[in-house]
Amino acid sequence: MRIAIYSRKSKWTGRGNSVENQVSMCREYINRHVEGADQAEILIYEDEGFSGKNTRRPRFQDMMEDMRRTKYDYLVCYRLDRLGRSIIDLAALVEELNRREIAFISIKEQFDTSTPMGRAMLYFAGVLAQMEREQIAERVRDNMVLLAKSGRWLGGNTPVGFTSAEVRAVQVDGKSRKSWYLQENEPELLLVRRIFQLYLEKRSLVKVAEYLQIQQIRTRKKNDYTVTAVRDILRNPVYCSADREGCAYFRTLGCQVCVDEPADNDPVPGLICYAKTVSGHRENPPEKWILAPGKHRGVIAGKDFAKVQQLLENNRHKGDSYRVRNEMALLSGILYCSCGRAMRPKYYAVKQTGTDGKRRFSYICPRKTMTHGQSCRIPNLQGNTLDEQISRVVQTRLETVIDWQEILQQAYSQLKETTCCHRAVSETDIRNHQIKEKRKQIENLIYTLSSTPHTPEFILQIEQEIGNLQKQIRQIEQQENEKTKSDVKTGLLSPHFTSLAKTYLYFGVHQKRELIKNVLEKIIWNGSELTILLRN
Repeated sequence: MRIAIYSRKSKWTGRGNSVENQVSMCREYINRHVEGADQAEILIYEDEGFSGKNTRRPRFQDMMEDMRRTKYDYLVCYRLDRLGRSIIDLAALVEELNRREIAFISIKEQFDTSTPMGRAMLYFAGVLAQMEREQIAERVRDNMVLLAKSGRWLGGNTPVGFTSAEVRAVQVDGKSRKSWYLQENEPELLLVRRIFQLYLEKRSLVKVAEYLQIQQIRTRKKNDYTVTAVRDILRNPVYCSADREGCAYFRTLGCQVCVDEPADNDPVPGLICYAKTVSGHRENPPEKWILAPGKHRGVIAGKDFAKVQQLLENNRHKGDSYRVRNEMALLSGILYCSCGRAMRPKYYAVKQTGTDGKRRFSYICPRKTMTHGQSCRIPNLQGNTLDEQISRVVQTRLETVIDWQEILQQAYSQLKETTCCHRAVSETDIRNHQIKEKRKQIENLIYTLSSTPHTPEFILQIEQEIGNLQKQIRQIEQQENEKTKSDVKTGLLSPHFTSLAKTYLYFGVHQKRELIKNVLEKIIWNGSELTILLRN
């Protein structure tokens, strides 16, 4: 007998007390109620710091993969909402458990998923869990609005031009609570104003970054100002004044602007933006942003800030930021100048080609280009010649690879994928769409559960239809996998594909780049010689 115990908590603390308690209670329940538990193999899956809004959790996915490979008898959890708070995800999970004949146990809410009524009650509990999640999100947002109205700085990387000042507020009950507000750093604010002014004049992120590098103006960490660093400053709402034009701009984006009456007086406060990012990395859509007046003065007038945002949006479509367009350079991302910057490829004139007919190019240091040789004077490298020499080094190393078959199969598969620019709608896509529509029917039926006595039978019928569609998908995928394996095997039988080193010659630029990165750690050019660092 094999039993899986799943536990989850949304906030990561590093202590794991909650997940450990869940596992302990599940073990006690299994020992008391599951026959033969003393001889059972119990596997623990714990996710700490992951929300239940979806199933994109590492240990949950590991558990489902294990269940698909090996026979399990039970899935046990502390509460239903530990598995998830989405009715669609729960419906899919229950369907798969039933198909694999795995009994589901929630030790707080007892469900018998082997009967239609038991599944219906499970779905109903899932609706309540999803509603609870949405209510929690609404309460969090309401609290965020209250914080926003106080103008507090909630932490994170302090924007250029400011420092965070600590303020102690003693409450009525005598408890001391800390809070922070942004405090102006005038020398840095002069630079911020200059960057906005330069962008309105030059209308190019590259030209602004070039100007700052020529003037040897560095970031707080003493690095060059890059296009990305300049863009981050220009897009930060903290510099926008809370005037009528500024508030109107953010309202047009769909943001929640907590400004009762935009200021017309001088000085006008600046804006503080809350809920702009998720966990400090991925950016939320503007509809989730909350803006309110801060305790600092506005740096850029609202109309100028809005104008800069419009220019950024227009230039984004024109490609203001740098892109590697050279489809010949093999060493992009691995070749570095001794000044620390990654060297970039640049074509010669169209008519300049080598004996092989390929257009010639060089690797150049971007710092040298942007500062016109003032900050870096390292000579350029002839790209075609260097790529050929490095390829010979890589081939020599690849000759020592013993287990090259698996690498070759992966590379061959990637080579096939790159030949397809567009993918037609497949039979699998059509059936997945049908499954999605039927799950919507189940969700709608749940809401009419109390008034429609025969709803569970309808749900069972739709579940059977979903099961048939999923069976068809598995058959289609199995046929496609067998065809792919056959194609790969046929490709490997080619007389050219007898070793990884020989196969390298037949790959395209993208495949060669991947193999090079597996062999070489980094290449450094100091103007007179190359230093090649090999991977272990």
